[in-house]
Amino acid sequence: MSRPVRHGPPPRRQGVQSRADPLDVPNPVTPTYCNTLIEHLQNQKRLKISQVNAILSQTRKVLEAQPNILEINVPEGKEITIIGDTHGQYYDVLNLFQLNGLPSDENPYLVNGDWVDRGSFGTEIALVFFALKLAYPKSMHLLRGNHESAMCTKEYGFKAEVEDKYNTAVYQNFLYIFNALPICTVINRRIFVCHGGLFTRTNVRLDEIRRVNRFTEPGEEGGEVLMAQMLWSDPMETPGQRQSMRPYGCSFGPNVTDEFLEKNGLQMIIRSHEVRQQGYSVEHGGKLITLFSAPSYMGDTNKAAYLRLSGTNLEIRPFQYTAVPSPSAKLYYDQNSCKAM
Repeated sequence: MSRPVRHGPPPRRQGVQSRADPLDVPNPVTPTYCNTLIEHLQNQKRLKISQVNAILSQTRKVLEAQPNILEINVPEGKEITIIGDTHGQYYDVLNLFQLNGLPSDENPYLVNGDWVDRGSFGTEIALVFFALKLAYPKSMHLLRGNHESAMCTKEYGFKAEVEDKYNTAVYQNFLYIFNALPICTVINRRIFVCHGGLFTRTNVRLDEIRRVNRFTEPGEEGGEVLMAQMLWSDPMETPGQRQSMRPYGCSFGPNVTDEFLEKNGLQMIIRSHEVRQQGYSVEHGGKLITLFSAPSYMGDTNKAAYLRLSGTNLEIRPFQYTAVPSPSAKLYYDQNSCKAM
């Protein structure tokens, strides 16, 4: 006599349970999950697409609720760390965390844009930054750079990287998040932080920046494209302004910095966007600092740096570091045709 055909999955053995995947994203994200994620990606392993999308979905909701200008308060006896461009150099970011400690409520960070492109591990950096933002929403602060855009990521590697490691739909989800990133910060009503710099009009006020439609591609926000200018402009040492060689913004002199600070009741600008051989530079009579956090960028010999700002007066201390070994990985852009963007 033949046995009856059984339909459906085989019965589970009693006492045996399927093991949960430790990379499945909890809600809320926990510090333990962040540590698991960092180690997993450090070992050059990938996430499931569903896990990536879970991180992106939670992050998008958090970022969309934030204003254009983050207002950060550093009390007496506390500090905040600012980092500049990291450009897909995941293992150098891990080294920075080793040197300075992981972000936490006791060790807050401000990330000043350009996490992706040119380096081979932009997805790893972005996913870790997003997870840390979810675990520490009031202490991990994320700003947009010009490379967090469709225009740059199509040319400089991040689009190709995401599509290689995941798929095109995941890349589109990254773009939605980039469009939700805040665009500048004011710390203790003293220091203005943005990725690039200032504007072709010298009397721009913070209230105008607060009204910008940031939820779009830079250059498509309408009006004077203040967001795009802020992401692309650069300082120069001579007074005045001149048209930028970049797609948006201008080159602006120390008198432009002085006027912006005076009109808005501020004391200093911290920006990133350009390589500095020592990792940082002090410009415009001490009122502007350029900070760059990708050591040996694109084969250069530059150091990298981060800044620690302490107390209500925001005493600034720079810390330099050099590149660490990184595993061999696919390049996602053409170095020979790479423009200075």
